[in-house]
Amino acid sequence: MKFGIDKFSGIWTSKDNYKLEIKKIDDSSALVSFYALENKPIKRPYFNNEPTLNMSSVYDDYSGEFSVDLWEHGKGFELDLNYEETYVLDKLQRESLIPSLTRYEDDNFLDQYYGLFGNLNHFTKIFTVK
Repeated sequence: MKFGIDKFSGIWTSKDNYKLEIKKIDDSSALVSFYALENKPIKRPYFNNEPTLNMSSVYDDYSGEFSVDLWEHGKGFELDLNYEETYVLDKLQRESLIPSLTRYEDDNFLDQYYGLFGNLNHFTKIFTVK
């Protein structure tokens, strides 16, 4: 059984063919790349069209929360990932990451960009990083 940030490391895909690549740096941080269709990173209009490559992330071992910065660190627009070892809503009950987008309440202009990240279906692991 894996513990901590090691559960998140690897390559994950959703049923809509979106992909996450999570590379562990240390026990509390990783670099995350988010790919849309055709394995292309997403350009973020709210962030000078920066691609979703090597985004910083923080793992809190105490709470089990894994947060990816979708904007500059501290801006509050994040992709939060929850780990499920056997996700009951996956037909095969595979190891899965359940995504959600969070932002500061006052940053409601970001609502228009939620669609960039797909339907936010769960991601299943296709490759484990050792």
